Amino acid sequence: MKRNGAINKTAWGFKRSERMAIIEMMDASCELAAKKGAHPFRNDCNCIACVNKRKRLLEKPKNWKFRM
Repeated sequence: MKRNGAINKTAWGFKRSERMAIIEMMDASCELAAKKGAHPFRNDCNCIACVNKRKRLLEKPKNWKFRM
């Protein structure tokens, strides 16, 4: 299927393989959080809880736009 000059892309511009990689990364971070249990926030931890805390602590630039 061809839309706007892009082959095999969705409305957001991600290929299926890119979407699957994102989903696998999110699953791995959730599994790591379940494995570690409750723990203090660390910058080098990649569990979903620490990733979300880092996102909240980082200052967002003005006019920040994102979508997934």
